[in-house]
Amino acid sequence: MESNEDQMRDAVRLLADALETMLNLIHAGALPRTAEAHRLLDEAMLVNDESIDRVPDPDNPGETLQRAMVINQLVNAAREKILDDTVAAFPVPDHPEL
Repeated sequence: MESNEDQMRDAVRLLADALETMLNLIHAGALPRTAEAHRLLDEAMLVNDESIDRVPDPDNPGETLQRAMVINQLVNAAREKILDDTVAAFPVPDHPEL
């Protein structure tokens, strides 16, 4: 069984990963183009906003880790959706038969 300290470290690592993903998307100018991508990002931000007061609670690291996992999963799903949408927006290139 993980200690409270290990759970908090895992949670902080997941939140840092989610933040890095969001910053990379912003830096790359990868904006959500579809309703699904917007929904995923909105949900991630809502969970994050609801978690602000609960995250630093050292007495409940299990809840913190669970919330961090949800935020990280939503951000990663949004990133994948944005990438999929971007690829789908470009026509398939014509290649002469070899």
